[in-house]
Amino acid sequence: MLYNSKGRSHPPSFTHLRRMTDDTGLIEHALGRTPRRREGYTTDDNARSLWAVTEWLRDVPGAEVSESDRAQLLELASIYLSFMLWQQKEDGWWHNNVAYDRAPESESVSYDCQGRSIWACVSAWVGLPDSHKDAAKAMFECAMPTLGQLGSLRGKAYALSACAHALESERLGAIAFKPGWREQLKTHVVRFQDELIETFLRHSDEEWRWFETQMSYGNGVLPWALLRSYRVTHAPEALEIGLDSLSSLHAAMTAEEGWFRPIGNSGWRTRSRSSKWDQQPLEIFKLALALEEGAVALEEAGKQGVALLLAYDQGAAAKGGSAEAGAPGGDRGTGGFRGAGAIRAPEVGIALAVRSETEDGQVESRGAASTASESAAHAIEVADYAAQLRSARNRCLQWFFGDNDLGAIMADPSDGSGCDGLQEDGPNVNCGAESTIAYLMTAALCR
Repeated sequence: MLYNSKGRSHPPSFTHLRRMTDDTGLIEHALGRTPRRREGYTTDDNARSLWAVTEWLRDVPGAEVSESDRAQLLELASIYLSFMLWQQKEDGWWHNNVAYDRAPESESVSYDCQGRSIWACVSAWVGLPDSHKDAAKAMFECAMPTLGQLGSLRGKAYALSACAHALESERLGAIAFKPGWREQLKTHVVRFQDELIETFLRHSDEEWRWFETQMSYGNGVLPWALLRSYRVTHAPEALEIGLDSLSSLHAAMTAEEGWFRPIGNSGWRTRSRSSKWDQQPLEIFKLALALEEGAVALEEAGKQGVALLLAYDQGAAAKGGSAEAGAPGGDRGTGGFRGAGAIRAPEVGIALAVRSETEDGQVESRGAASTASESAAHAIEVADYAAQLRSARNRCLQWFFGDNDLGAIMADPSDGSGCDGLQEDGPNVNCGAESTIAYLMTAALCR
């Protein structure tokens, strides 16, 4: 295996991100590591890059960036903010595709782009220094009327996370709201959260624990959003379904050999089949994002006195699984976490329930596992499960350094570039915006 341990021991350079950025914004595509100016720009990528630089500017004890990197990241943040401010229309909607000559390209409205941009603005408003906050706040305010008009599931997921992040940050004193904002955002959080929960319940059953009839692209943002909202609402269903869908995604993205395998772009994953190739780094990043959020949500749940109950579907056990195989402290030969003492997260066929104490002192269980017999279910420690999720999160970064189907190196820390995908014949060596950001964000989450 060609795993390069230096990928984790040293922070990446931001040279390639700077190389892909001109005075307008982040260029979408590259030929190798050379920007392809003819491809132009997208608001999608500039929102992603704003999020990435904000994340790297966040203080993490023992993992701070250098002063020179910090200055470069702030300069890049200004460029990405300026691009997004330029492309936001007076009605609050963002135009997505822009030619290299700065002319807008013809397009239909993108709800995913809108939700992603709203999230990026809230992230920047909360996380950037005062010199950069005003533009992010102004764009968020302009976009607030569009929150009720988002028509895609992932757009709603980004918006849910944005509203929850803003509410929590305001409660902690990091930002200040204008009159009426708190009530508006609470309403949006409850509505978006209910919509994601209802969508999951409508499409899932004992053998398919997901929000849609297929797992396609950007899958991790769906459990991430519910887990992010839980920190604000403390709704048991949000935690339960967030963790349940996350465990399903984790299982779907785990190869029999134990490493992660992103669901391929050429066919996606359905109940009957899963595409193996055209693996996208973005899917690894989104899985890492959801795993980290799951751990944070569990830490919050622990403060609320919440316990988790695991119930093992007997149908899954009959196919070769067992309760012990997925239990904390167990280790499976296929798909388990790597390394000594590895612990496997629950896979499809395992239901999660949230157990908490009611106002009258009674213990209440919510979710599919609450109907299981005592012999088929048991409680697990919240802190132990959070540690499992963070262990899996760290393994996401290893995918970029050879812990994948081909043992291929997918990122270069020396300049911070990331390959565009993993094909059957090897990596796509073009290092475009999306894949580079996917690597940088995964590295940031694993600090």
